[in-house]
Amino acid sequence: MRHPTWPISSVLIGLALPALTISAAAVPAAASQAGTARHSAHHSIRYASVDACTVKDLGSIPCHTWRLDLLDGERVALKDAMVAPLNAKGKPVKEMQAPLSVSGDGESVAYFRKSDHRLVVREFHGSAHAMGPVHVMPKKLLPRGVGMNEAWIRLSQDGARLILGYGVKDGSSRARIFDVPGARETGALAPFGTFRGFSGDGSAVLVDQGTDENTTELAVYDTTGGELARVVPPETVAVNLPWGLSSDGRTVAFVTAAGKKARLRFYDATTDQTGGSVRFSLPSDASVEMIDWTGEHEVTLHLIRSAKVDRVTILRVDTRTGGTRVRDSYKVRAGTFTYQSCGG
Repeated sequence: MRHPTWPISSVLIGLALPALTISAAAVPAAASQAGTARHSAHHSIRYASVDACTVKDLGSIPCHTWRLDLLDGERVALKDAMVAPLNAKGKPVKEMQAPLSVSGDGESVAYFRKSDHRLVVREFHGSAHAMGPVHVMPKKLLPRGVGMNEAWIRLSQDGARLILGYGVKDGSSRARIFDVPGARETGALAPFGTFRGFSGDGSAVLVDQGTDENTTELAVYDTTGGELARVVPPETVAVNLPWGLSSDGRTVAFVTAAGKKARLRFYDATTDQTGGSVRFSLPSDASVEMIDWTGEHEVTLHLIRSAKVDRVTILRVDTRTGGTRVRDSYKVRAGTFTYQSCGG
């Protein structure tokens, strides 16, 4: 069972991508160098996962401990991360996994800590055996009557921002945004429907909300909760999820079609205008699960091919030329209950 949408941002197994791999010259130099720097650390996190165990009367449940699979093939146990979340009465909900998130650069992981149930962000920084510093978020982050099992967390690309969200009885969502190094709250979001991601630089967030007219409303907020844009996008944008928000806080990237007809398209959330597009090759049997801006002229896609286990391919796309390059690919370990990939 994979993480549903993330999230999140490997060895290629069984996914033929001859048309996707091109010369590195087709990727903008700045974006290529930035990507190389982000992923040069030998022990960066590739994905986090938790095992599945079968229990009488409960079926398949998460068990043992969260583990981090690293780019070099090593595996590290995240022993202090909660596996089962607590409900509003403080009882473990054994049928589901506790919230966890990996930053897009693979250098930070956020989770609820076993010892005191505090939300923490642990820096990783390339050590398979000695974890980095831990940033502990404020106490009592969830309102009375809301359990950890109703919450979700996401880290920004660089791990410097964290969002904690939860659902409420009317079906909408609420969220609080945190500055990770300072371990402090910077703002809260107005009620919304679904969180769609941080901008490339973590300075803004993208959400959507269904309307009474049966349309989708898109909104962009800064990290204090200030509204930057609110618009009902055209159907071609609304139906083609996932979306990725650029560091400019306005340009939304999305993908239409597949195979040789695939296009990377752009939409301006402040002017309600669709912009240009570039054609690129996308495997027809793979779904786009995540899209993140990882450079001024680069987006990174997470492609999923599902069989008995998921096969993940991470693809860089030049937003000017449509040139593509496989950054990484991997097969999720068998026996996994759920996993959380790094983002861009």
